[in-house]
Amino acid sequence: MAIDNLRNMKNVLILNLKLNIIVLLLLSFAACSPVRYMGIETYNPSGITFPREVKSVLIVNNAVPQPEVPFESTMQSKRDSVHISADSAFFDFCRTLGLEIAASPYFEDVRLLEEGYRKDKYFFTDRMLSTNDVSLLCEEHDVDAIVSLDQLMFRIRESAWKSSEFDFEGWMEIDVTGVIRAYLPERNTPLTSILISDTISPQLGYDILDVASVLVYPEIMLRETAKAVAEKSSVNFVPYWSNDVRWYYVSSNAQWKEAAASATLDRWEQAYDKWKAVYDKTPESSWQSKSRLASNMALSKELTGDFAKALYWATESYRLLQGKLKESDRNFTLQKLYIDVLKHRILADKRLHNQIDE
Repeated sequence: MAIDNLRNMKNVLILNLKLNIIVLLLLSFAACSPVRYMGIETYNPSGITFPREVKSVLIVNNAVPQPEVPFESTMQSKRDSVHISADSAFFDFCRTLGLEIAASPYFEDVRLLEEGYRKDKYFFTDRMLSTNDVSLLCEEHDVDAIVSLDQLMFRIRESAWKSSEFDFEGWMEIDVTGVIRAYLPERNTPLTSILISDTISPQLGYDILDVASVLVYPEIMLRETAKAVAEKSSVNFVPYWSNDVRWYYVSSNAQWKEAAASATLDRWEQAYDKWKAVYDKTPESSWQSKSRLASNMALSKELTGDFAKALYWATESYRLLQGKLKESDRNFTLQKLYIDVLKHRILADKRLHNQIDE
């Protein structure tokens, strides 16, 4: 079930990304467009759902740091002389993950086990916490569940060149792989396993006179990378906000202008009523106007939380375009994607209400 939830979350993110890309493409042709674009924030369920009785969690570092992070660089003086430690990055990852989870009201208490839990040296192995480990940790720290970093590995690649007498420029790529798991004391297996696979590409700018800063820079970037990946990973454990793009159509018609004025003031119920009044008087032969009005009403209903009605009007808008526009038309594609996004929002909303107990 947890894996299915994570796949659903990934599908929603991909759909929203596609939708936003098409909107951005349309924006490039929007000098005299009858469309107004707007950013919205959506509240999304976490990738996994903890049982309702779980009120507190402990963040545990159960991974062994690499004794030396692989580092490939075009700067020959550094290749054999720099030893990069990942110890601090592991602490930064767990602390950041804990802070991100604690920032959500989902749990009543989030705690951090500051010392590493594993004592072996096998950094290349992914070792799960045992049932006994989980029970002892939950009892000792008085928590209901464990979120554990069970493996984290880095690889750094860098290319640098001299851009002036005193400066270098270049690029750095830091590959990150790992595993995070959620554990419950009464379960023999983890609640879920989250696979980490990411590449961070920070920009570099070196001062050739400060050799010491050049040598420590990769380790600093390693710590920043760990924080960035931890922030991304937090959405698996707590509900989160995301930024999306939506749009509505405008016209020089007086009633359209009144509706648009209500939309500008975020009075979406009023805007809906005004667009609906125009829609009811518009004949089917004016399919473009009718489709745009239906799309506007879909947005109104989405922004007031009635996702089922939003889906109805988005589908109606799409129906009016069928047979009139080519399937390759951006507006046609946009409306189809919007329908898919709303379908996923309906499913996500059910999961979200289950998670936040409303």
